Amino acid sequence: MSPTSVTLSWKGSGKADSYVVKVGSDRALTTATTQRTAKTTHLTIDDLKASTPGVQQFYRVDVVHNGKVVTSSRTAQFSLEPGSVRKLAVTRVAADGVRVDWRRVANSRQFDIMVARNKSFTKEPETVRTLGGAHQFITKGLTPATTYWLKVRPINGDQTGAFSKPVKFTTMVRESSFKIGSWNVCSEKCSGYPGRAKIMAAFLNANKVDIFGLQESGGQRVGRTTNAIFSGGSQHFVRATGGAEARYIFYRPALFKQLSGSYFYVGDGRHATWAKFVVRKTGRIFYYVDVHLENKHGNDAKRSREMNVMLGRMARINDTGKPMIYAGDFNSGIHRPRDSPGVKMRAAGFSDTVGLAKHPINADINSGHTFATTVLRSGDYVDHIWVSKDFEVLGWKQLVRITGGRYTRPVVSDHNALSAIVALDAPHKAVGEPTAITTVGGLSTSLR
Repeated sequence: MSPTSVTLSWKGSGKADSYVVKVGSDRALTTATTQRTAKTTHLTIDDLKASTPGVQQFYRVDVVHNGKVVTSSRTAQFSLEPGSVRKLAVTRVAADGVRVDWRRVANSRQFDIMVARNKSFTKEPETVRTLGGAHQFITKGLTPATTYWLKVRPINGDQTGAFSKPVKFTTMVRESSFKIGSWNVCSEKCSGYPGRAKIMAAFLNANKVDIFGLQESGGQRVGRTTNAIFSGGSQHFVRATGGAEARYIFYRPALFKQLSGSYFYVGDGRHATWAKFVVRKTGRIFYYVDVHLENKHGNDAKRSREMNVMLGRMARINDTGKPMIYAGDFNSGIHRPRDSPGVKMRAAGFSDTVGLAKHPINADINSGHTFATTVLRSGDYVDHIWVSKDFEVLGWKQLVRITGGRYTRPVVSDHNALSAIVALDAPHKAVGEPTAITTVGGLSTSLR
């Protein structure tokens, strides 16, 4: 086997005067067919055409006696050997990712990518296989400020080429990361709010949240209580201007500067609050949208309408495509028979942070519960933190107060707080969308 040749052999037939060998790119041997005659039981065809991407080759051997085909072999198949990977080069580096490109490779359908922390590929090696044949690889699963080596080999069906010479690169220092929070605090419908709110505010400060949204946080009267209790603290939180109708956003002014904000009606007595911020360190602008959709299992149609209004309105507000966060109580999730909010968020290009985190913490705990101390563990989330593709998700955690396997008394809300650590570096550092991959040989991988 080579990129343009194959040697075939077969068991002979006593009736044969000669053999006719047909090779083509379809099983019926009607497309791009090459035909050769042989007097012996083996044959080398050395003028086959290489292709990019590679294609499966089919062949059949006919037995010729007295000038006629008297019998034929079954149709079998093979793949030509792929060519060599040449001119492998690192073309872009980010804090957690890299993009590499290489010249087109004959007969390549996929590529194996091996990444490690040393040149001999023995320290923390990871191997993945691309799902397609693009001569480029992008990953975002790397550690900031770290040196790596990377090499590539081509794959054509069951034929594996040689690994390229490795290239070395160092990921950049992370420029900006922060922790997002979201919590339905049940201020007016649940008793004892001021005492519960003090515990919740202290909990958010202790967990070093940088920006968070509250749902059911009170109207004009109770909202003043919310503002007083959740402002300040060790994180020095400030409530964003423009929030109302029981949805408020708090942030750390040391990290962010608010540019604008307001709220709007989405239907069914529901509102959404939004705020526009700039990250002081990098100048990146983003929007935080605080969400609380219609409740009850049978109200998916209402939630669907509310989502249409919210997404449409925010698209007009954010008309330059800045990064966005949607966080709050969506009263829906993939555990429901119908999950219109999730479907619409994914269709709009957003991802649930729990699904992007490598090692989510407390992901088995339901985000909604009662004021009982029993911890429900079926992994059902009605609360979510969704982010646009601009963000890198570094971690996800459901913030829970648990003692001895039960919720710590007093139980402070009928929802748990969610948090997600995200990065938003300067836009010129972006490497692009990660290449679609699968693992090789069943190995686990952190590359994505």
